[in-house]
Amino acid sequence: MKMDPRQLRTHKNQVILILAFFFCTMLSGQQSGLITQRYFKDPDVKFDTPTLSLDENRFATYEEILNWIESNIAVHVNASVRIIGTTPLGRDIPVIYLSNGSSAPKLRVWFQGLLHGNEPAGGEALLFLAKEILTTAEGENILDNLDIAILPIANIDGYIANTRRSSNGYDLNRDQTKFADPVSRIIKAAFISWQADLAFDFHEFQPTRREYAGIGEDGASISYDVLFLPSGYLNIPSGLRKASVDIFQKEAEAALERNGYTHNFYFTAGDYGDSIMLNKGAQSPHSSSTSYALSNAVSLLVETRGIGLGRTSFARRTHSARVVAGEFLLSALRHKEELTTIINEARNETLSGKTDVVVTSTPSVCYRDIDFIDLSDGMLLKLRMRVNDAENLNPEIVRPRPKGYIIEPGHEKEIEVLKLLGLEITQLRKGKKLKVQSYLIEKYEESETEWEGIRTASVSARLISQRLPFAKGSYYVDLRQKNANYVISVMEPEAVNGFVSYRVTTTFQGDTLPWHRIEERNR
Repeated sequence: MKMDPRQLRTHKNQVILILAFFFCTMLSGQQSGLITQRYFKDPDVKFDTPTLSLDENRFATYEEILNWIESNIAVHVNASVRIIGTTPLGRDIPVIYLSNGSSAPKLRVWFQGLLHGNEPAGGEALLFLAKEILTTAEGENILDNLDIAILPIANIDGYIANTRRSSNGYDLNRDQTKFADPVSRIIKAAFISWQADLAFDFHEFQPTRREYAGIGEDGASISYDVLFLPSGYLNIPSGLRKASVDIFQKEAEAALERNGYTHNFYFTAGDYGDSIMLNKGAQSPHSSSTSYALSNAVSLLVETRGIGLGRTSFARRTHSARVVAGEFLLSALRHKEELTTIINEARNETLSGKTDVVVTSTPSVCYRDIDFIDLSDGMLLKLRMRVNDAENLNPEIVRPRPKGYIIEPGHEKEIEVLKLLGLEITQLRKGKKLKVQSYLIEKYEESETEWEGIRTASVSARLISQRLPFAKGSYYVDLRQKNANYVISVMEPEAVNGFVSYRVTTTFQGDTLPWHRIEERNR
């Protein structure tokens, strides 16, 4: 059945707008037996994982998961389990490292799950994967070519409380440029030290949302098992962005189809007149698919259908995520030489400093057919929908890439973040006059509401060329280093999720920022 999007909200009035809230509340945690049997039956697969091995209809406790890791993973010679830190509530954060110790050239892979505490299928799937790697002949071949790090429960406190956020109230997938939560800092330090070539983050999405209340008779649900979220952020080298889609996403989609699972691109929804507009792709440095790629790794975020469903279809959710994760490893094996070349070229591109900095950009617009499930009768609805496509961004503000940035003394918070992102920073041993470009803030606006304790800022800046004295101890960040793309993502003042936007650096209209661009070598 195909519907014109202009018909979606013909009958949507103020009453429906009010009822939309109750629609989501009512459906959270529910999926009708009809829909489950028709579209989301559990697979005929044996699971020996912490939750799915339980006789009870609940999720495994933190202690049960740790005991499972100790009994099923840590006992193997090719596995080690390290505690990378503790949460604010005192719980250890384990990472599983899989390697056969061979000195042969390998790609390094980072997997993580449960960055949001109420999205458990990814963590379950990664533990499933870890045990299979350690106990199968296929796993031996994988470890001959890949070293693997697995963070199965990134947000342990949130998992225990069954909440999206951390115990300090932060969304850890919106905290990778300001690092307000200590768990964000712990995870980033572990990731940076691992120096991953490939990075994959597993989440779950909510199939029913208020925006879909006006579709069908009684609202609608997203119909797909798995959605993919690569980053379109233009400061990520294009080869990495292309590989995430053309190699890993496409081959994982084929594997899902072979196993009877459905898939599409990840999207969120918003109002667009009398219709619905979808947002596709990632472009925000504060979240994983972009943040990890800025370290010059191929990165991809995976979403399985699950938020609000409890244990319903949990075996299916876990297995579909396991299929994707396993196929990612097989793709890495099949394309190992090609990927090595792509990653090395991206790092050389970053070190060369020849590419411009895309400070701001806007999504392109396209139209796509999207399948929903009508909750009144369980029938599929195919809708032609407008999509803001952040996988295909159009540059707006573009600046030449500087040789580096010099930061005035007294801004240790910014320096702490840059070091956490893996940047090497030097200090002037004596005062010095330098030719720089400075940022004059010509326009400044704050958001009307607080988000995670801050009112975000939006600014416009003008570059001013001048020669300035810099005191002993001023910090210099050279951009000829591997993780330099992190720097430009946080220090250009108009950049989304950067130091100015997130108020890591305090500034107002008429101010000059306390860091400056060095466009050429100073004598």
